[in-house]
Amino acid sequence: MILRDFLSKRGKHIEDNVDLSAGTLAWNLRSKKKANEMDGFINATIGSATEDDGKLMVLPTLVEELSNLTGDQIFSYANMRGVNEFVQAWKKDTIDTYPTYLQEGAETFSTLPITACGGLTGGLMISAQVLFDKGDTILAPNSRWGNIDNVFFKNLQLKESTYELLDKEGNLNFDNLISKIQKAEKEEKKIGIYLNFPNNPSGISPSYDEVKKFQEIVEEISIPTTIFLDDAYEGCAYEDSIIEHSLYPYLIGLNEDVVTIKVDGVSKRYFAYGARLGLVTVGLGEEISDEEKMKVRELMAKAARTNTSSAPKGIQVAMSNVLNDPVKNKKIHEEKKRNTGILEDRYNFMKKLIGEKESSVLQPVGFNSGFFGYFQVKGKQQATEISQKLLDKGLGTVPFENAKIGLNGVRVAFCSISERNLENTVDIIYSL
Repeated sequence: MILRDFLSKRGKHIEDNVDLSAGTLAWNLRSKKKANEMDGFINATIGSATEDDGKLMVLPTLVEELSNLTGDQIFSYANMRGVNEFVQAWKKDTIDTYPTYLQEGAETFSTLPITACGGLTGGLMISAQVLFDKGDTILAPNSRWGNIDNVFFKNLQLKESTYELLDKEGNLNFDNLISKIQKAEKEEKKIGIYLNFPNNPSGISPSYDEVKKFQEIVEEISIPTTIFLDDAYEGCAYEDSIIEHSLYPYLIGLNEDVVTIKVDGVSKRYFAYGARLGLVTVGLGEEISDEEKMKVRELMAKAARTNTSSAPKGIQVAMSNVLNDPVKNKKIHEEKKRNTGILEDRYNFMKKLIGEKESSVLQPVGFNSGFFGYFQVKGKQQATEISQKLLDKGLGTVPFENAKIGLNGVRVAFCSISERNLENTVDIIYSL
């Protein structure tokens, strides 16, 4: 590499460790190429919901609002704190998703959110930069989105401590995380914990009983701890027993040693995938003054300024206009309900089909939410090898493989599979 001698230590670390030939985008490119060669090819790689005709699933009210914006509204700079009307509307929109008895706490123990350019990834980046130094420890699940490794471990070079989110039967289990927290309390001065529900890639969310169990652990933590909540797929829950919104209101106000960072965005909540608008909300363990809350918000704004400067303005103005207009607000939520209803129908059909099959190669986990179905690999085969075989058979999937942390599975994005193709999808999976 011609610039090798010019690179910083971080630059060399990124050059050596970040692989753009793997992951979702790379397998999506392979799938698109295969689709040009094979009639009836099914691309289940990308986490963007599509209609049955293959077009992107969007919200017409938001599309219309964007088309009506002026040039100034679209192209002028936004304040690095975010467009105030949008920030306020997003906060209300978020709190309204929580049960009534949790809403007051969410107001009391929260800062206003701060818009971060670069979508949810940007939100994770600026909050981790502010709170952690190179070598600090982050507890992350072995079932995780690959960009988490890029942000936390390859860019910021934080120390990785992996916990097992799924047991061998493919069910969610907090026991290993609890033991890792207890161990860290004896060895570390402070820690971070990364949680992502619905989980990418596994499609799993916790039950209310499991959330209560985790609350009890949070109450007992004795060292400064930051919980990062990656809420990308928040709200896509398909079983009555699981939590249908963020864990955020359950984890704030419990322990003055615990700060909860909620990172979310418009990508999945409002089917605006490429808008690249993420938000960070800081949740505290104790009540503080409005002045102190503003200081926390300003800190995050300063971090955003040094990193991505400001977020795109057009999508903020459009979302603000829609959320603050009662008629448009009602309409967009009806459209959103229609889209999530289609995803739920696909989920139910896929689960039914899987329940009728058995495989000596793949074990489905207990996915119950989100955009994905996930299959752990049995035996010694590698997930990459399995995905290549599926690709050759006419199905694009994404392998999640990391021998060091025990990750070896295949993700199937039912969000982008039409219902008429689901039966063929499952047949291909179980043909191995």
